[in-house]
Amino acid sequence: MNHFLLFIFFLSSFLTFGKVRFVRVVFNSIASEEATIIWHQESGEFTRFIYSEGEPKTESSDKMKLIYKISSTNKARGFNTHILRLTNLKPNTKYSFKIVDTEEEGKHFYFSTCSNSPNDRISFIAGGDSRDRSVIRRKANVLVSKLKAHAVLFNGDFTGLDLPHQWVEWFTDWEYSISADGRITPLVVTRGNHELSNSILVKLFDVPSRGVYYSTEFGGNLLNLVSLNSEILKIGVQKIFLALTLKKHEDFIWQIAQYHRPIRPHVKHKKEMETQYRNFVPLFEKYSNLRLCLENDSHTCKITWPIVSSKEEGSSEGFVRNDEKGIVYAGEGCWGAPLRAADDFKPWTRDAAAVNQFNWIFIAQDKIELRTVLYENAEDVAELTEETRFSMPLNINLWNPSNGNLVEIFQQKNRNIK
Repeated sequence: MNHFLLFIFFLSSFLTFGKVRFVRVVFNSIASEEATIIWHQESGEFTRFIYSEGEPKTESSDKMKLIYKISSTNKARGFNTHILRLTNLKPNTKYSFKIVDTEEEGKHFYFSTCSNSPNDRISFIAGGDSRDRSVIRRKANVLVSKLKAHAVLFNGDFTGLDLPHQWVEWFTDWEYSISADGRITPLVVTRGNHELSNSILVKLFDVPSRGVYYSTEFGGNLLNLVSLNSEILKIGVQKIFLALTLKKHEDFIWQIAQYHRPIRPHVKHKKEMETQYRNFVPLFEKYSNLRLCLENDSHTCKITWPIVSSKEEGSSEGFVRNDEKGIVYAGEGCWGAPLRAADDFKPWTRDAAAVNQFNWIFIAQDKIELRTVLYENAEDVAELTEETRFSMPLNINLWNPSNGNLVEIFQQKNRNIK
């Protein structure tokens, strides 16, 4: 408890209660060379953005760069949102920055770009469905600050009703994901059914597509992450985009798809997503480097065995297990939204349970490792560094069902899964 109080004390020095609030970093294109910095300018006028290579304590004045012009601003949901896009960044580099306005000098933060080499592993935290349960989602956010992932893949349903005060609460809680030394974990976001429009993701997170479907590259040709929108038509322009991005990146080592609504939910009363089954799945299965799909929405936890679409004898709900060619589907929440019983197991379900969790994913050339983290003991978990981010920290609480706590997806000709 003493360590936790000390952590909160140091964290409080980086929570932005001044004129600039709700600072976040977003990856939405090439994570090794571009990033977007976004914040709410509560009062005063922006004057300059100062950034340099290295953590705040290593900042050198002769390497500082200044930007005086914002990329764009908007007033969505009552915020005075400022968006600043950084390009031509160096791969695998820490960038310290601060935002200066007419009323205060601003606090130091930093983020890290990803490597542009497929030889370097990537760490992700993936989940969604935080809704409005502040006490629970803050625990998940605190653990984000400790695990030092390259990015958080946040898969929709940020708030309950998409109301201005709920977004204020969400961004206030998200500041608990900032490390005590000012490190911000970048976000890659998708739209959920509780986001009432596409535009809110564009305006609050600078999503580069009005339809909120886009792709983000990590590690050179290591990974193409495809973010889809389950709240709009699956045919037409979104399907064309999906076909084009999967084709464009067919020579990448891995591709992963993320979208909010699960194709085959593991909660009985949730709707089967037939339009995604018909329009997304055939394209997913066309490319052998797409072996993982991240889903949310149901407020429960599930991981499937590798499966392929099939209507033949022995299939169930349009899928059958296939360890050689199948895709693993993981999710389905839950970052704090009310839990629902996992009461719709399939023959190809690996495991499912109603637990508060997010997925912790390591990606290397030869395999993807996926673990499910039960984050409610966040205050007891030891903090990692960027150098130790692939270690298991003391007191990490992993979901450990009968099939074990580690899912491995191998990328090789005779591929298998454990």
